[in-house]
Amino acid sequence: MIKLSVIIPTFNRCKVLLRTLDALFAQDLSPDDCEIIVVLDGATDGTAEALRSLKPKCAFRAHEVPHGGPSAARNTGVRMAVGELVLFLDDDLFCTPELFRVHCEAHSDSELRVVHGPIYIAPGSSETIVRYVLEQFCEGYYRSLNPEKVLSYPGEIRSSIAVLSSLANSSVPRELLLRCGGFDEEIRAAEDLELGLRLWKMGADFHFKPTATAHEYYTKTSWEYLTWQATTLAAGDLRACRKHSEYRPYSLVSSLAEARAGKSWLRSLAMRFPVSPVPLLALPLLQEKRFYRFPIFRKAGARLFGIAERVMRLRSALAACGSWKALESEFGRKLPSLMYHNIGPSRPGTFPALTVSPEQFEQQVRWLARHGYVGIAPSDWMRWLHDGTGLPKKPILLTFDDAYADTARYAFPILRRYGFSAGVFVVTKQIGGTNTWDEAQGSATLQLMTAEQIRYWAAHGIEFGAHSRTHSDLTRLSAEECATEIEGSKNDLADLLDSHIASFCYPYGEYNDAVREVVRKHFDLAFSTEEGLNYLSGDPHLLRRAYVGPDDPLLGFALGVRLGGLQSLRDLRARFGVRSRLRKAMRVLFSQGEE
Repeated sequence: MIKLSVIIPTFNRCKVLLRTLDALFAQDLSPDDCEIIVVLDGATDGTAEALRSLKPKCAFRAHEVPHGGPSAARNTGVRMAVGELVLFLDDDLFCTPELFRVHCEAHSDSELRVVHGPIYIAPGSSETIVRYVLEQFCEGYYRSLNPEKVLSYPGEIRSSIAVLSSLANSSVPRELLLRCGGFDEEIRAAEDLELGLRLWKMGADFHFKPTATAHEYYTKTSWEYLTWQATTLAAGDLRACRKHSEYRPYSLVSSLAEARAGKSWLRSLAMRFPVSPVPLLALPLLQEKRFYRFPIFRKAGARLFGIAERVMRLRSALAACGSWKALESEFGRKLPSLMYHNIGPSRPGTFPALTVSPEQFEQQVRWLARHGYVGIAPSDWMRWLHDGTGLPKKPILLTFDDAYADTARYAFPILRRYGFSAGVFVVTKQIGGTNTWDEAQGSATLQLMTAEQIRYWAAHGIEFGAHSRTHSDLTRLSAEECATEIEGSKNDLADLLDSHIASFCYPYGEYNDAVREVVRKHFDLAFSTEEGLNYLSGDPHLLRRAYVGPDDPLLGFALGVRLGGLQSLRDLRARFGVRSRLRKAMRVLFSQGEE
């Protein structure tokens, strides 16, 4: 029985393909154990005639199909294959003699395994900037992979994108490919990524075998790459996002909203301008072969190539979405999140920095409403992260730590008047009690919300999340105590509200890797005290918030909303305040000296 079927799609690359086949016919795996299937994807350059003259020792078939792209060609090859395993190769990959054997041996103990080997740029490839960029990436990336480690899903999607994005030099059990439906034939590029995600979600292990080495004879110019591959990759990337929502934060357009104001405006102009600026940006690359031997040109060219590629991909994504508005709505939203504690009258002996007056709070909410902001709940942001829909143009998330009774009494009616939702984080073992964690540090007592208040406002548009059971610093607890505080608070609140609890807030803003992993296991979102705006590409378990204090003027509040934080403004104001006091003291000293 044949162990390995090798599938190679090709389109009008006869000379390169024949060089590739020479190396494949010299493999040290027994010819009786393998077959090679070349699928001619609408080839018109005489490839079929050239292949008919080949007489290798192993089984060899060349099959012609109408031009339908690499996905359709590979699927045809899988259906034709008779081997237990399928190895995908490209027509420009030159393989070491042991490649087939290494792939077969790596599958000996598992039916759910994808084995992938490194692909380096072959000596003698065209001297182009895109070749240089790929060469640098491959050398660094494959050195970083650990052959002993099995990639876990979905936590390691970011570090595994390169593995998933190319299934060339990857072997998969044929039965597994048939079960998952093969490649998506609607995708002309990034089809490997989509299939890789599907296989991973089915439970397949991805194993890296550094000895399964192949070299790519790269002949594309940088301009050819930009005008075809970068363009088609964007459309395939979008389809992968829509089929696999967990991939959205790592997609080509996930950082669409992150650029600073000036840079964002330039990028928006480059994307929306009727004529693509890429030909102008890439003009120096037309001379890449002439200047390739100069290191300074290669590095400058690589930087220019990166900019041109990003613009090309974003413009292609824009075209695939149909409009700038649609693209921004699906991938480009940014979320300011405000962190309040207590809203109510000042109580003697309490920490003043934690209480904002109802009058000041209403002024802030009124400003938000007048400027087009819509208050959302944490689960609204989670839903948008998942599927890219249902979020207003200018969302804002108001959060309230500790669930003070005054907040329910004064803040929630204001939010209701303006049609705002919000998120509130509850210390679940103190429901109906007091702020014991602040009392221990010298604060006077503040009453916390009762179970009845929490249930009432949950039914009227306020979303409640967990803030641990006792407001302990989780980083100082044992693993068991930490798990009890986190999971227990979720269960307490879920029992109270009879609903799913989506979000968590780190007490005191303190967390470490161990704490975050427990939170990630039990909650969809988690909030920190770090300032900044939130984007699709951010960590949903380290959401940023801007602290709002009682001394913040409305102008400072407005800047904090736009920038994602007020602390730098407070520091600046404090610094100028110190300087003014120093100047006043110096004037007093000098006036005394003159007397």
